[in-house]
Amino acid sequence: MSATSACIVTMLETWNTRDRAAMREKARAALAADAEFVDPHNDIRGVDAFISMVEAFQARYPDAHIQRTSGIDLHHDRARYAWAITWPDGRRFDGFDAVALDLAQGKVRRIDGFFGPLPAL
Repeated sequence: MSATSACIVTMLETWNTRDRAAMREKARAALAADAEFVDPHNDIRGVDAFISMVEAFQARYPDAHIQRTSGIDLHHDRARYAWAITWPDGRRFDGFDAVALDLAQGKVRRIDGFFGPLPAL
């Protein structure tokens, strides 16, 4: 795994890390200090805001598990991959992220999350 994709993997691991100290450590290792996260429900800036968002998600969905469901497609300082949120009862929610990277730091600079499949033509 390249250092570039490693920061994405580490960032995704934060969503499933229930130990608060370990989750915060992963977030700080993976994200640029001024990282942005934007999806249909969130528009946040900074690692602390990201940590708060993940903690709120974990509190609301304690049994949810997030996993990457595709490889990581990389070019230049951009990446994309698909993911799914799953629950023990079989429910599943799919989406994908488009990511901008800070290659000098080896960290994620921006995550744009999209929910569900692409709309039909």
